[in-house]
Amino acid sequence: MEKSRSASYITKSGGACSWRNRGVHGVPTRCWCGEGITTFVSKTNKNPFRRFYRCEMAMQRKGKDHLFKWVDEALAEEISLVEARQRTVEEDLEDMKKTKKSEEDVALQKNGCLAVITWLCCKLW
Repeated sequence: MEKSRSASYITKSGGACSWRNRGVHGVPTRCWCGEGITTFVSKTNKNPFRRFYRCEMAMQRKGKDHLFKWVDEALAEEISLVEARQRTVEEDLEDMKKTKKSEEDVALQKNGCLAVITWLCCKLW
């Protein structure tokens, strides 16, 4: 990494090194070293004005391998993670609806209306 005149870091390659970012999915909050993350702007011809995350420690200790990640790639990963979580929640909700309906049907078949009312009261309190 080279430092430009405007204090933004210039990358020599077009992308982030995957071995440096292993285990970092979505928007990073901390580097593997525990330091916070800062956003910079690339000044290279290959990636002009492209924003990236960089470990604050990397500013002081050049040559050390700390977190580097493009902001656009991190946001795309974050959206994918949220979509996956949303699908899981929706599936769980559907399972809960099916289970509830099934329990209500069993209670109605076994004991009639009084059992259903009792069962519902127990669920509410």
